[in-house]
Amino acid sequence: MSEAAGVAREAGTGAPAPGANEIQLRIRGMHCASCVRTVEGALETADGVGEASVSLVEEVARVRLLQPAVDMESLVGAVEEAGYGAEVLAGTEEVLEASRERDEEREAERAALMKRFRVGVACGLPVVVIGHWEMIPGLPVLAESVRGAAGWLSGLLTLPILSYTGRGFFTGAWTATRRRSANMDTLVALGTGAAWLYSTVAVAAPHLFPEGSARPFYEAVAVIITLVVLGQAIEARARGRTARALRSLYDLSPETADRVTEHGVETVRVADVAPGDTLLVRPGAKVPLDGRVREGESEVDESMITGESEPVAKSPGDVVVGGTINATGALTVETTRVGADTVLARIIQLVQRAQGTKPPIQRTVDVIAGYFVPAVILVSMVTFCVWVLAGPEPRINFAVVTAVAVLVIACPCALGLATPISVMIAIGKAAAHGVLIRDGEALQRARRVDTVILDKTGTLTLGRPSVAFAGASADTSGSDLLEVAASVEEASEHPAARAIVWYAGERGVRWSRAKHFVAHPGRGASASVGGRKVLVGSPSFAREAGVDLGPVGSYLGRAREEGATPVVVVTDGV
Repeated sequence: MSEAAGVAREAGTGAPAPGANEIQLRIRGMHCASCVRTVEGALETADGVGEASVSLVEEVARVRLLQPAVDMESLVGAVEEAGYGAEVLAGTEEVLEASRERDEEREAERAALMKRFRVGVACGLPVVVIGHWEMIPGLPVLAESVRGAAGWLSGLLTLPILSYTGRGFFTGAWTATRRRSANMDTLVALGTGAAWLYSTVAVAAPHLFPEGSARPFYEAVAVIITLVVLGQAIEARARGRTARALRSLYDLSPETADRVTEHGVETVRVADVAPGDTLLVRPGAKVPLDGRVREGESEVDESMITGESEPVAKSPGDVVVGGTINATGALTVETTRVGADTVLARIIQLVQRAQGTKPPIQRTVDVIAGYFVPAVILVSMVTFCVWVLAGPEPRINFAVVTAVAVLVIACPCALGLATPISVMIAIGKAAAHGVLIRDGEALQRARRVDTVILDKTGTLTLGRPSVAFAGASADTSGSDLLEVAASVEEASEHPAARAIVWYAGERGVRWSRAKHFVAHPGRGASASVGGRKVLVGSPSFAREAGVDLGPVGSYLGRAREEGATPVVVVTDGV
């Protein structure tokens, strides 16, 4: 939270934006943790790069530069030479646009994966039934000739699964092999490819095997590929959800603004507003950009920055922050910061950097993942050899099954995705609730925290005030007090005003509409109710109007004792 507060305090100063020596690249074509290590290695070998951190979930690389003048094309070329696509993201707007494009691509990818999954199910179910025919109760025993034909049918049915449903595994494995690396695709392609080839040999030339041991495993090929594709579809959906909380921060800023010109007021895109432009912010509207009040008085809800639910009074000369909500009066604001320089944009940058940083445990996982796939292939080969040399008959069958099982069950997706997805979801959810976390390492260190100090308002409480008690002077009834108070406060947007209106309504009080309503930011409101001049506000506001608060002194004392905020209702100066 300290850095978030610092960002807010620096509004209106010349402090540089966070991450000034850092650039972001969008990376395409990554599938697992091994891909992350490959891209990071390619970027860190480029001239002028100090450190590279790649997020598999975001598909973004954050590169810390050692010098400002670095050839961006050389970075893109280094990634492309490693077999992946890359493009430089310049500015918050481009990052947001890339996020939207990424969401659209993931949705299209998920739809394509589900289509491939359905083909896998349609072709794979008959293969599974044929492969387990003898285990299904009530089915007749197949003759040897029929069994051979069924084997050929299974082999043909698995071809669409290999060539369409599982095509991505084989193309990905080939690409990885060409760049002398291995990844998840390598494991799945090796496992299912070996099982299919073995099964085809068993069906086409059973005499090469000991009698009765030439059993095909086409159903294993069908089930493995189909289920892994389903897992990828679920993963694509999960990745898309992790960025929603961050996008909710972008939504705090309006898309348009009312710009004041010599010809009147025109509605323009926020992106077209320049520093020095004058904006009109109407009651209830969001402040488009950071600026300074030139004309008008109002109260502004700054809870998105400060966490405080109480609106802040604004008058000429005061600073307003983009994304906050103007509550009561109209304001004319001179824009001071736009684009990536605004407080909201810098908070978003802070959250993005936090989501992209890796906690120590993730860096350890990435190192392991770099050796994981080759180690799995080696273990699979050793497993095959041990079963062939020392396993029970039929040895070759057991050897193939166990070797394939080692390959396909050791998919490194969970290894590479578990930590970054957890960090992204935690930081994104926290940001959506107003809690800014500096980086992933802070999350890992938080497990050692034994004392937590929290701000009460809006954190431990809901930030929605309620009426604790109401009392009237001797010559005023309680119902009359609530009636005139609700009549005035109904036109106000202040949280205390809404609490008074709700309190009166819950007690069945009926009130009339006030006339000549005037909001006095930071003090209260006044209006005319039934021909009477009514003032509702703080005790100091009443004293400024020359009201003697002696008759209600006991109520004010009780409010102070209970930590409540007193609101005084004055009718015709009494």
